[in-house]
Amino acid sequence: MTSSPGTDPAVVDCDAGRITGRRAGALRRFLGVPYAHPPVGARRFALPEAAAPSDVDAGAFGPTPPASFVLPAPFTYPEILGDDWLTLNVWTPAEPDGPLPVLVWFYGGSFAMGSTAQGVFDGAAFARDGVVFVSVNHRVGIEGFAHLPDAPDNRGLHDLVCALEWVRRNIAAFGGDPARVTIAGESAGAMSASALAASPHAGRLFAGAICQSGIGLAYDAETAARPTRIAASRLGLAPTAADLRTVDPRTVGRAVAEVMAGMPPHRQATLFTLARDADLVPESPVDVLSRGPAAVPMIIGHNAAEADLWRTPGVFPPAWADGAPDARIAEELTLLGAHETVVHAYRERFDDDDAFVELVSDGLFCAPSLRAQRGQGRNCHAYLFTWPSPLLSRSAFHALDLGFALDNVDDPAFARHAGPRPPRTLAAAMHGAWVRFCGAGSPGWDPYSSESDIAVFGPAESRDLDLLSTWGTRS
Repeated sequence: MTSSPGTDPAVVDCDAGRITGRRAGALRRFLGVPYAHPPVGARRFALPEAAAPSDVDAGAFGPTPPASFVLPAPFTYPEILGDDWLTLNVWTPAEPDGPLPVLVWFYGGSFAMGSTAQGVFDGAAFARDGVVFVSVNHRVGIEGFAHLPDAPDNRGLHDLVCALEWVRRNIAAFGGDPARVTIAGESAGAMSASALAASPHAGRLFAGAICQSGIGLAYDAETAARPTRIAASRLGLAPTAADLRTVDPRTVGRAVAEVMAGMPPHRQATLFTLARDADLVPESPVDVLSRGPAAVPMIIGHNAAEADLWRTPGVFPPAWADGAPDARIAEELTLLGAHETVVHAYRERFDDDDAFVELVSDGLFCAPSLRAQRGQGRNCHAYLFTWPSPLLSRSAFHALDLGFALDNVDDPAFARHAGPRPPRTLAAAMHGAWVRFCGAGSPGWDPYSSESDIAVFGPAESRDLDLLSTWGTRS
């Protein structure tokens, strides 16, 4: 094996086999480690099957999962071809000082796209600070989250459970403590983390959960099958796993992506969903978490201006190109739980277009977070991210928190959102809080009982509780 410049081989023998990564200075990095068999052929659209032990050259990221949505340039991320999508990556100190806490990261992407190969998800900062960092590739889009009548639902979520089982069996060999595993994610990744926090796996496979801008909403099979119908129609197939299996996964994904590219952002954000099933997600995670404490402590929060990302020219197509506001509200907002009382409250506060985008933003991110915070009470620590970017909408829009929480503000792609000089003190504060939560179960501020307990990352700002609270009403 040839080492990369400035790196040396790093070998770990574990239940998964002999894993050869790379050492650079005080850190070791193991990339593209299979945790499940490739989900192709007969295994396509099936539940994941744990990978057999093997010798792994873990020097490069594994293939990216086939996406059903692609952001426009320059906001794209690398595509790595190949079938072995179900891989994970581990960053750990070169010489761990005893069993270390572990953070397992789930990426976002509207359940339609995503990859661990994005630079902002580099785990070196956590390893530097004494936390073993694991990032997980899982199925997205049609492969992972579209309902099919002849396949199990929430396949991408089952992938994450399979990866957590791998962590439980193997992470001690990398210096991690399997009893101190925290799961974390942003947007769809946070929704996945919330679904697992509401499941029987909480307390068994992980001991804490961090949900950044997302608490899961789950829907019936008819709603979850919407992308399946798009793929089948574009490809001239029946909307079944049996028929879709006859077409290459990336071809199927591109067929849906072509349709999604012309959708306004609210449809892009809600096309792929969690599905209610008899196994992992029998009801919406937000309903479960709003009723009482999960089996593990949580951090739950969101950004102050989530929807402003959708107002950014060049990132999404025009938001309101698909009809009149009344028709959009009837179709989309009822899905999010925006009944007449909710819609009336927003229309009193905003004009039609602003009311609509704020409704979708709060329905997807802010209101579910508030419901979960109130249901968890002192089992959770709440935060609000308020730092305004000097670019794009010049506000604390969706996903702007990523570089700060992961302490990757120097990532070139992140600079397109945050500018060339984001405040390092803010990154140190937010990232340090996540590190403390992984190690001790508390990020360093009081658990949630009222708005005064919320940690604010950025300028002082408060939420409009009167408006957000309307989401718990019925007309």
